[in-house]
Amino acid sequence: MVKISLNSKIPKRRIAVVDRDLCTKEECGYQCIKVCPVNRSKRECITIDDQGYPVISEELCIGCGLCVPKCPVDAIRIINLDFDFSRTIHSYGVNSFRIYSLPLPRDRSIVGFVGRNGIGKSTVIGILAKKIIPNFDSGIDSWERAYERMTVEERTFFQSDRKVSIKPQNIELFRRSDVTVRELLDRMGIKLDSFRHLENRTLKDLSGGELQRLLIEISISQNADLFYLDEPTNFLDVFERLRYAIKIRDILDGKEVIVVDHDLAFLDYTVDYVYLFVGEEDVFGFASGIRSVRSGINEYLDGYLKAENFRFRDPIRFDDYTENEMSQKILVEYNEMDIDLGEFRLHVEPGNIRLGEVIGIVGRNGIGKTTFIREMVQRLGSMRIAYKPQYIVPDTRYVKDLNISSDLIEMFQIRRSILERRLHELSGGQLQKVYISYVLSQDADIYLLDEPTAYLDIENRMRLARLIRKYALEKQRSILIIDHDIMFIDRISHRIIVFDGEPGIRGYGYSPMDRVQGMNRFLSVLGITMRRDPDTKRPRINKPGSVLDREQRASGVFYS
Repeated sequence: MVKISLNSKIPKRRIAVVDRDLCTKEECGYQCIKVCPVNRSKRECITIDDQGYPVISEELCIGCGLCVPKCPVDAIRIINLDFDFSRTIHSYGVNSFRIYSLPLPRDRSIVGFVGRNGIGKSTVIGILAKKIIPNFDSGIDSWERAYERMTVEERTFFQSDRKVSIKPQNIELFRRSDVTVRELLDRMGIKLDSFRHLENRTLKDLSGGELQRLLIEISISQNADLFYLDEPTNFLDVFERLRYAIKIRDILDGKEVIVVDHDLAFLDYTVDYVYLFVGEEDVFGFASGIRSVRSGINEYLDGYLKAENFRFRDPIRFDDYTENEMSQKILVEYNEMDIDLGEFRLHVEPGNIRLGEVIGIVGRNGIGKTTFIREMVQRLGSMRIAYKPQYIVPDTRYVKDLNISSDLIEMFQIRRSILERRLHELSGGQLQKVYISYVLSQDADIYLLDEPTAYLDIENRMRLARLIRKYALEKQRSILIIDHDIMFIDRISHRIIVFDGEPGIRGYGYSPMDRVQGMNRFLSVLGITMRRDPDTKRPRINKPGSVLDREQRASGVFYS
């Protein structure tokens, strides 16, 4: 795929990447060399290294992109950019991923990293934590040599003696451990009263939410100077996300903190400043200069870095649809439900599902949302139901054998190389996109999607919201979605079903209500207020006790 320059006809930088994990070398007969017009003119744009892999000269490459579709294993990426990066901070080798900037923490502030997956946020954290030596694309293999290439500010940061605490991104690795909660806390020298009831359980027996909360608590309890919290909202419901946003600001006040997350409402509330990461997945990454959180997130949604004069995508809008588009034709009605699961009881008010609408289902974990979805599957047995469960268990099938429609493959930007892989070989984000596409490809009357944003980055969440609404309207399909990302629910829903109750004991589901009424009911249950940003129209959480918070509570308008 060739990314054409947006502001100039002549690119200032060309990036060529060859994925050696995909490349089959001579097995394809080096189709990339055969089709390259520069090579055919007797100049060596694409050569073969001593391991048999093709090497593309970024200086000689003319950016035609002919080699990209010709590669049978989708191993080549050619990117044309109109932005000239000043220096390479780190590269993983010739024709490999590289990062072009080094954002630093800010003294006594909480800083957020905003950007899609696969463009260097984890690499930057590895460098800042001194686990990766920045090689500046020059073969540097020691910190002493790296210091010589740094600015004074960078050198001062890295040569200072800082104690570091890291909350890792992939908490699933901990779920393979037989270590008990008590043993882990003893090793860390920490006592957490809130986890006393879980002390004798092993890490692998904890739920995703319990494990995430445990690792957050351990991380922010450390006696450290610098804190990295990598994707802390995964597996947490919206109430817990707000609770930890407040707790992080309270406990880590005065520390240097970096938070990486894809929930923009959470980041907007938690951090003071942001760096915006842009780039191409598995190709390159670049971080903007530091911004205030509001202006930074607004720039990110607009798709344009003002100071750098760099357009990286089209804007994401929150006011580009109208509730008048929703059909009033009822597809199915359901009666009230009373479900007794022994220790947990659920009551759901009667309601209906309209043709071609998207219904958002919101509420805390453990109050019956998934139980309701499963009951709907049973009750609507006479209708065609397509269901994406909360937890996807991947098997050994190839993606290409799932019969995903070509339209959805294009809409979700599923690369050819993904189609040739087995489900269990995919990353969490890749598996989520593939499985959602697979479910939507089925010929059904109603589609039920349980937490579709899990593992998806910001870009894919916003794309998913737009595509699902478009899909529901154009195909006249009805879609019910459970999720905890408020911004996603706000953007995608025609109507909302709110769940209230006491987690693990009782739940109450209201009848579907219009989006504004539903969000207002939901936020009143959570005890938070939100207003819309005047520029982007995105929902923003008010700080508790602020003027806006007090005014909205007094008027009973929790969502405006």
